[in-house]
Amino acid sequence: MLPLLSIVIANYNYGRFLEEAIQSVLLQNMGNQIELIICDAASTDNSVDVIKKYANGLPPNVSYSDWTSSSTQNSKTPPLITWWCSEKDGGQSDAFNKGFSHAKGRFLTWLNADDVMLPGTIERLKKAAEKYPECEWFVGGVLWLDKSMRVLKCGRGRRFSEMRYREGNVSVWGPSSFFTKRMIGAVGGVDARYHYTMDTELWLRFASKLGVRYRPFANYAWGLRMHEDAKMSGHNFSRQAEVLGKSELDKLRSSPHFAQMKQEEMWMWEWFDRRPNTMITRFLSASYLQVVLAWLDTMRFKGKHYLEICK
Repeated sequence: MLPLLSIVIANYNYGRFLEEAIQSVLLQNMGNQIELIICDAASTDNSVDVIKKYANGLPPNVSYSDWTSSSTQNSKTPPLITWWCSEKDGGQSDAFNKGFSHAKGRFLTWLNADDVMLPGTIERLKKAAEKYPECEWFVGGVLWLDKSMRVLKCGRGRRFSEMRYREGNVSVWGPSSFFTKRMIGAVGGVDARYHYTMDTELWLRFASKLGVRYRPFANYAWGLRMHEDAKMSGHNFSRQAEVLGKSELDKLRSSPHFAQMKQEEMWMWEWFDRRPNTMITRFLSASYLQVVLAWLDTMRFKGKHYLEICK
């Protein structure tokens, strides 16, 4: 039986976070309905040791199915990781494509090595897929977390907005998105030119080239850890001052990485012949109920460890 979901983790020198990310997948308790693929970019820290711990003997660049059929395989306990590598790549987007090429699941997603998948996420995805078998794209909500994994802010999954889409925006947060393997193949994978806006660009291609619209499911799917070394996307900067302080935030905004991110956004709007959302569009298309509920959740959960509220 093929797995319901394939999860790809792209990692580079995040060994200090990686085990918690892997554990968050393991704790889903969904057995062979999950496969985990890790693409490490030749890390020089303890990342490979962490990967080997959960690969349980599976060597790099070998699929679990080939390994189990070989005479050299002597482990009786299946590993959580079904394929992994540690080699130089072309960046995060390139690593995602590499991982997806080895995926066998009906649905795909990625998980950043410094983040977590929230408890119960895959069970909720399974129920949503059973309720809407024709749907190829589901999204959940996100918890912004501080360095201690305590809640800073909540964002609930929102309905697809045709109005926002026509102006070049799809309200989905990175690893809270679950899409079919058919879809990623049909659009040619993640665009490896992008290092910061690859998720938004991919959602727009799903919507424009395939005409697919997502369905949100209740509750939160992704825990986004905010820390000094994080590779941040544009929507995180408004909250980052709480974590870094104003001087560090100003330094990040003036860095070449931030300039590259903003340049990529300009390329994206030009490619899609769109303009960023106007304030009027944001006002008219907002999912006010979900915004209010997320605000109430933030008031209730702020400062609590994510495992306290995701049981």
